[in-house]
Amino acid sequence: MKELNTLNHGRTLPNSRKELISWMKAKLRKHGIRLRRRLSQIVLIDPKILSFIAKKSSELTPCRDTATILEIGAGIGNLTQFLGSENGNALIIAVEIDHRFAPILQEIKRVYNNVEIVIGDALTLLESIRGIDLVTGNIPYHITSHLLLAIARSDIPFALLTMQKDVAERIVSKPGTKNYGKLSILIQLLFDVEILKAVPPVLFVPHPQVSSSIIVLRRKRLYDRYVETIEELTKCLFSYKRKLVIKAFEYCLGKKLDEKIRVEGSIWRKRVAHLTIEDIMELVNIYVKLRTEN
Repeated sequence: MKELNTLNHGRTLPNSRKELISWMKAKLRKHGIRLRRRLSQIVLIDPKILSFIAKKSSELTPCRDTATILEIGAGIGNLTQFLGSENGNALIIAVEIDHRFAPILQEIKRVYNNVEIVIGDALTLLESIRGIDLVTGNIPYHITSHLLLAIARSDIPFALLTMQKDVAERIVSKPGTKNYGKLSILIQLLFDVEILKAVPPVLFVPHPQVSSSIIVLRRKRLYDRYVETIEELTKCLFSYKRKLVIKAFEYCLGKKLDEKIRVEGSIWRKRVAHLTIEDIMELVNIYVKLRTEN
C-alpha cells in the first residue's frame, strides 16, 4: 500500500485506525513477530490518541528543542513516530526490552533523526539515567507499579503515561477509600497527579480485558532520604491497613510506645487506611526520633 510506504520513507503519519492497523500487521508479518501477552504487548491503534500524547509531551517539556523524552515500551514504534514528528529537535530515547522490534524501530530512526533506540530494560535504565525531562509510554501492565516506583525515585520532572484504569484510580484515591495505599501516598507526595483521558480496550490490538487511562505526573518534590523513610514506614503500616495506627506503628517500630506518647494526639486512634499524607509525615518524624534515641 502506498500509504504504508510513506511511513517508512517520509514523514507522513497514519491518520486512521485502519491505516495504522494495516501498517502494524505488515511490519509484524515482515519481521515474523507475534505479540506476547506475557510481556503485556498491546498496540495502541488510534492516531488521535497517539497525536494527543505526542502534543501533550511537547507542552510539558518547556524547551522542546533541547528536551530529552524517554519512551518506555516502544514496541512497534506506533507512538515513537508521533513523538519524533511532534517534538521538533527534542531527543526521543525509545526503550524496548524485546529485541525482535529493533529492526522496525531502526526504520523509524532513519526517518526521524531525533530518535535514538535502546534495546534494554527500562527499569534498569531508570535507576541510572539522568537528564530526562519527561517519561512517556504505554506502560506494560505487568510492571506498572514497579515503573511508577522507579519514576518516583528518579529526578524526572514530568511523566505522561498510559496505564490500566484501576492503577490510575489507585494513584489518585483518597484516604479511607478501597484503593488507597502506599502507592497512592508516595505518588501524591511527590507529584501533582491528573487523569487526562480514558482509553477503551477497543483502541488496542489485541484488546486488553481492562480499560486504560492517560495520566500526567508533575513533580513537586524530589525523592530523598526523608521520602525514602516515608516509603519504608508507609509500606510497613499498610501491611496492617485495617488496624489502629497505634498497633500498626508499634509493629513497625518493633516495640511498645511509652504511655505518654500513646495518649498524645488523635492520630493513634485512626485506622491505618484513613491516614493522610500529613499524618504519615507526622508519624515519620516520631519514628525517626524514636529510632535515633535507640
